[in-house]
Amino acid sequence: MRTTTAALAAALIALPFVPLPGNADAAPQGPPMGWSSRTLGCSVSEASVRQAADALAALAPAGYDHVILDDCWLAAQRTSGALAPDATRFPAGVKALADYLHGKGLKLGLSLSAGTKACSGGGAGSYKSEAADAEQVKGWGVDYVKYDWCNVPAADFPGQNVQQIAQTLYPRMRQALGDAIEFAMNNEDGSTVPWLWGKEAKATTWRTNVYNKPLPDSYATMVDVWETNQLRVQYAGPGSWADPDLVQAGRGGMTDAEYRTQVSLWAVGAAPLILQADPAKAPPAIVANPKVIAVDQDALGVPGRLVTSDGWYHVLSKPLANGDQAILLFNESDRAATISTKLKPARYRVEELWTGAVTTTEGDLAAQVPAHGSVLYRVSQSREKAPPAVLVEVDPGLLGDDHPSVLEPGKEREAVTRVTNTGATDRLRDVEVALAVPEGWRARARTATRTGRLDGGESFTVKWAVTPPAGAELKDYELSATAAKSAATAVVKVARAPGSGRTYLSDLPWTRVANYFGPVEKDTSNGEKAAGDGKPITIEGVTYAKGLGAHAPADIEFYTAGRCSTVEFQAGIDDEVGQAGSADLEVWADGGRVAHSGIVTGAQPARKVIASVKGATYVRLVATNGGDNATSDHADFADASITCQ
Repeated sequence: MRTTTAALAAALIALPFVPLPGNADAAPQGPPMGWSSRTLGCSVSEASVRQAADALAALAPAGYDHVILDDCWLAAQRTSGALAPDATRFPAGVKALADYLHGKGLKLGLSLSAGTKACSGGGAGSYKSEAADAEQVKGWGVDYVKYDWCNVPAADFPGQNVQQIAQTLYPRMRQALGDAIEFAMNNEDGSTVPWLWGKEAKATTWRTNVYNKPLPDSYATMVDVWETNQLRVQYAGPGSWADPDLVQAGRGGMTDAEYRTQVSLWAVGAAPLILQADPAKAPPAIVANPKVIAVDQDALGVPGRLVTSDGWYHVLSKPLANGDQAILLFNESDRAATISTKLKPARYRVEELWTGAVTTTEGDLAAQVPAHGSVLYRVSQSREKAPPAVLVEVDPGLLGDDHPSVLEPGKEREAVTRVTNTGATDRLRDVEVALAVPEGWRARARTATRTGRLDGGESFTVKWAVTPPAGAELKDYELSATAAKSAATAVVKVARAPGSGRTYLSDLPWTRVANYFGPVEKDTSNGEKAAGDGKPITIEGVTYAKGLGAHAPADIEFYTAGRCSTVEFQAGIDDEVGQAGSADLEVWADGGRVAHSGIVTGAQPARKVIASVKGATYVRLVATNGGDNATSDHADFADASITCQ
């Protein structure tokens, strides 16, 4: 289970700050939308930016109109004291690029640094040149400045902390640029706590996460970033937006459902929608859904807040300018789960913005949300005639269980579908349930699949016998149920428990795995980062032919079906890191730790660990950091084995 805390935000105390003058009557725009060149790094060029702009033009009608150069566009040195673009990468210059973009209805953004040098590429920073640099970029026709926090000479500000220095340097550039240019305060490590004062400094956006490299295209990182952002959205509002970083859709590291979740979370948070992928690869159905974008760009400008959350299952609500609400149900866990919320008693029109389905309810909202998925509603009080909201569930689980149901190849298992009339505005008649299973699977109804009526609040349950083929690949599959023009999908896993007797864990498939550096290696050490780069597992000169080579923190899970009794291994730090490194190697049976090695270091021999795992459905090998720097924590589970019936 994940936990979030507001302790960090509460501990950051704002210093006295004088707001900049400005035009209070100016109508604020919505959060910026567009594309950033960050993934290109220092391979960015005029040609690549024009190519990206040509592709982005297709998304411009949806609001994606910013093209932002993120570092490496500057020449290494100023020319006669002025900023200059790299002549090789940008031979036509910045003004020509701005004119090209403006001709397509797009805007140009540039990164500058508040310090003496740019963050990457070796270009000049704007420290003590703010006024001149601001005039220069305005003359080029730049529309947006991303102001980085790199190479800041703290020694020039004796007795001041980082926040105090930032509250001098960021407003200096903001005032020099004027109100016509959007201003993004991009302190990526959070040391300047910009959420506490960014709005008063007239920053268009201010960063909230702590990732100062290109944002990894992974679900876990995206959720971490969202949770950090959610602690800080209270400080955001019209014209000054919390920025949790770039939209990843199109990069290929997440599923479509996970990308829709990110866009939904960003939209409800009134966050900038800046693409990191090549715009030609960003799927329009995900990034350019007009009704989802309307939530993000809503004129009221109020970020959504958590209504309920238990660490896995989240309900967020965002008020909208016309009195509607955006309601987001987000399932952070690894299995489908039913998430519900209750509105004040009234009759509501409910539109699910990704599917377009419209229903009515008297206040109850519920959906079975796929693992890592979300459901985004626009809710308005209305007497409009529409079908009642229906909750369809397939293989429903207990809240708190984040594992998908497991089926073993060739073995029958019961699955349940359930249909509930949650809308309560009308009676459902002639409800028939269908279950779709993967090709080659068998599904047989054990109970009736049709009911003649379903009044408000009533449910109808069908039991099914589901069997994957004997040769089914060990991986995740989808089961889908449909009823009353509604549908739900659950992920189930096909896995095989270890056979009887003693088996090396490196000879078994794991069900989930996480590792700090590179992949977990089977029968070799962790190596560096690439797959297959390990060496024979060796601890204090003793070599082991079998085992798992990890890098703490690491978590390796196996399905055991309650049929196993004992796990044992030799715990140690691999000799490939010398005497460096420290870790605690643990065994977990379902939800509890049952054994651990204690801290082992690179200067110690292996330590025997034996753990009872009797009755556990899942067994996990976990390596935790020993309290020092994690760089050398190459943790070996040498000779790791499991004994089963």
